[in-house]
Amino acid sequence: MSHSDSDTDIAVTPAKMDALLCDVQGINWLEFSPTTRDAFRAQRIASYRNYRNESIPHNEIYKDLHRGRTDASLYSFAYTLTRHPFKCSEYHFQLRNLLYSTTNHSVYYSHNDQIRSWDSITKTSKREMVAPFRLSTISARKEMLFMGAFTGEFCCKRMDSDLDSDSEVRTGVITNDAMGITNHVELVDDRNGGPIAVISSNDNKVRLMDMNRLQITNEFGFPWATNCSALSPDKRLICVSGDHTDSSIISADSGDEVFTLKGHIDFSFACAWSPCGRYVATGNQDITTRVYEILQNPWWSCQRRWAQFGHCDLQDGAFLAASEPCDFVHIYDFHGTTQNIPDTNSKLAHASKDKKEPSLGPLGTDAFRSQTIDFFGEVAGISFTPEDGNILYIGVSDHRYGSILEFERCRSPSDLFLRDVVL
Repeated sequence: MSHSDSDTDIAVTPAKMDALLCDVQGINWLEFSPTTRDAFRAQRIASYRNYRNESIPHNEIYKDLHRGRTDASLYSFAYTLTRHPFKCSEYHFQLRNLLYSTTNHSVYYSHNDQIRSWDSITKTSKREMVAPFRLSTISARKEMLFMGAFTGEFCCKRMDSDLDSDSEVRTGVITNDAMGITNHVELVDDRNGGPIAVISSNDNKVRLMDMNRLQITNEFGFPWATNCSALSPDKRLICVSGDHTDSSIISADSGDEVFTLKGHIDFSFACAWSPCGRYVATGNQDITTRVYEILQNPWWSCQRRWAQFGHCDLQDGAFLAASEPCDFVHIYDFHGTTQNIPDTNSKLAHASKDKKEPSLGPLGTDAFRSQTIDFFGEVAGISFTPEDGNILYIGVSDHRYGSILEFERCRSPSDLFLRDVVL
């Protein structure tokens, strides 16, 4: 979409949406008359073709799809700014891990050949790192930034250093394989509290890197390219998704497969654990997201809920966010369907290789609630704020209307009262 007379910067808030007659991206649809937003949306949906690697008919999964209710108001729009430095970039039609929130007000995102930081309090953006290579993915946490390359290289920077200069950027090589694209990186702590990177590469490997020494400490091979990996909350298991219809849960120590997650009919590019360690979500090109419930009493069992679509994030356990490649992010009220779930991390450590077939059934109630956020542009990444999940950030890549969309968690009057009293 383009409009020749709409190149001014727009700071959009809920109040300005009413005053300026615009949507969350600052688009005043009266300027596009007689085309309406609904008409343009219908045209865009009709013309879009979802990329697939496999040709299994979708009706194989539609018959089991749990759609739930779509009338929930879980997050409400708060702010966006449509200005050049605040536009997110995406570099590959399947790799969308290019935005990370590290605090309630700090977001790191890709912009051309840079990682920039956005402060939602001061409404400012600044350059943090410049990529010395063709950038494929990023990751961030409070004290560190990480860039991965299409050529198997990486560079990183400690954010807790007293020095703030490019001299603090450290570089290295993950793999020399010609197929060594860095598809995904997760920055986490290991069981000893040390910072590590869980790196998924296109050369069929998942690697663990000690971020203090910048050395690979473990390497696990697969018969397919690994697109995303997530370390479980107890640090003992890794969920691995890739160029296969199945995803694997492996031991973080030995790499031995503990469980196979079945049900998808195409390649997966996203996975995430719930904080309690009992659930893991996978996002797939078959336009579904699946949530698996993992129990060990004493056997592993698995229950699945079919949500929808691609990139996924489970932050505080209350909500699951799943993005499509463009235009839509779906939020599911995960907490509302799985209340009173005890923490089972200790049981996950004793998983047995000798396991039964997963038992199938609905997760919680069929009447789970969901909300769809719609906009126009490619999704560069989505991220809840850590710990509380109060803010959802959405990185939108578009030459004109690209931005970072900020949504706030909706609270009931009692929630707001208790928050005000505590604070």
